[in-house]
Amino acid sequence: MQSAMRLALARTLNHIFSKASATLMVATFAMASLQVSAESDEDNSGEKFIDLGYFGTVTGDIELGFLFIGGNTDAKGWRVNTEMVHELEYFRNRYNVYGRVQENRVRNSTTNEVSRITSAKRYGFSGQSNYKFLTGTQTVFGRGAYAYDMFGAFRQQGSAVVGYANRVYERQSDYLDLETGPGMSYQESAAGNTNRGLVWFLALNLEQTLYKGSRFRQTFEGSVSLDGENSVFISRSTLTSQVNGRMSMRMSFIARHNSRPEGRLKTMDTETAASLVYSF
Repeated sequence: MQSAMRLALARTLNHIFSKASATLMVATFAMASLQVSAESDEDNSGEKFIDLGYFGTVTGDIELGFLFIGGNTDAKGWRVNTEMVHELEYFRNRYNVYGRVQENRVRNSTTNEVSRITSAKRYGFSGQSNYKFLTGTQTVFGRGAYAYDMFGAFRQQGSAVVGYANRVYERQSDYLDLETGPGMSYQESAAGNTNRGLVWFLALNLEQTLYKGSRFRQTFEGSVSLDGENSVFISRSTLTSQVNGRMSMRMSFIARHNSRPEGRLKTMDTETAASLVYSF
């Protein structure tokens, strides 16, 4: 009986991974089309990276999550997140792009008509470049970020920041970065009201190996308004476990806090997800 259950579970997982692999191959072929003579390698810590020769090294991953609900409730959606770190002799560049869309199928109990409504639509991106000076652990950085949320407390949020960062801990591929500096922000509320002002940026980035093939990452970003307007705080917690080769499973929890949303909107938005991850 147990053998039959293990066999059925193995077949189910194999079916899921084969579907996801087809999607992930598209991203892989897109990278190959750049015709960059880069080969995957490993450093002394065993971490895989793409060697670009004179142009440094690149590491990153593509995260895909899907939602399908049937029966009395009919919903579908997807979540994507990709992050890339470009390491050079004097610069460390980090790029992040993410998005989430969800649609629900709703039946009108009076007319019995069925319609689809978008219940979640969120996307954003950020880019940061750190210039290494004195030692490789201390850097100055410039950072830009933009976020759109159809149903959030704020429809649009953007910022541009410059500051100082220090890698206070580093051991092989594990590290702890602390960052701080001034900047400018732009926000558009759900009601369409806009404001611009000065902010002070604070960030913490921690990545730690728990055991072989499993990593924990915690990031925290805060943009504290210096004009008494809305302050934004974002916390991301992820646990990634290797499945096979470059494929992994990831559990993530994201919390976004806006200190002064308009009306009766809540100050906190949270998102919990399980996703497939392809690392490069």
